Amino acid sequence: VSSFTFLLWDTMITLKSEIEYIWSKPWTSFFKWLYFYLRYFGLAIQIFHLFAAPYLNSGNTSKSICFMWYVYGAVLAQLHTTAIEIILAVRVYALFNRSRRIAILLGLLMMLEYIMLVIVVGKCFPAIVIPPYCILSKPLPESVYLMQVSLFSIVILVTQTTILGLTLMKHILAKRAGWGRTPLVSLLIRDGTTAYFIICMIFFLMVSLCKLHDERSVIIFFWTISIVSSYGCRLIINMQRLTDDGKTHSVPHPRITSQYPHITSQIEVEFPSRTTMQSI
Repeated sequence: VSSFTFLLWDTMITLKSEIEYIWSKPWTSFFKWLYFYLRYFGLAIQIFHLFAAPYLNSGNTSKSICFMWYVYGAVLAQLHTTAIEIILAVRVYALFNRSRRIAILLGLLMMLEYIMLVIVVGKCFPAIVIPPYCILSKPLPESVYLMQVSLFSIVILVTQTTILGLTLMKHILAKRAGWGRTPLVSLLIRDGTTAYFIICMIFFLMVSLCKLHDERSVIIFFWTISIVSSYGCRLIINMQRLTDDGKTHSVPHPRITSQYPHITSQIEVEFPSRTTMQSI
């Protein structure tokens, strides 16, 4: 209930920005649909959880239903994490002038996450001791936890570290080029760093509680959905706000507008010249 209340509250306080920056976008916009997925699909599944949780904890559920619940939770959490990674990865991709190598690297890392998810679901979940109460299940055996869950967490952290590392590298190069303190670069650094620590904290709490054999580790799932949904929506709004403000308040003088990069769309960054693009 608390995680749903938080997500509902966040939806209400960001509704004005959503109407201004999201609703006006064409229906062909990928990020508009991604925003709706994070915001409204997140709300829908949290409402579903309000009705599902009492049944799952009634003591009348079968082992097969509990197992399906565990698989559903793992896949859903991964999908939300991937949504955040896509938003950040597209920004990095744009900063590196649509580098094919960057796209392949980040794509392979995200694909590796799903490979590890399949391994964890296939090998770890059958080892779970399923009690009558599905949600408050017992933590995984320590041997399974160490070999599989920790490895899966490491893969996700490697992806996040790569995205943040590439952003910081571009920030350093941007400072040398003279536009490292622009709103665009500042936004990317702030959002990327915040996302990194949010995801790290979620997995740290989850892994720590599993290590301590604390049944409350399962409850983190509900909060993960709400927190990731909320922050993912804010990432999209922040970038769209910067895009629209840049178009509205652009400086007409050619010598000023050619000094710094600016966003020309949700996935493009326009740089001063081809020579500058290659040098940074």
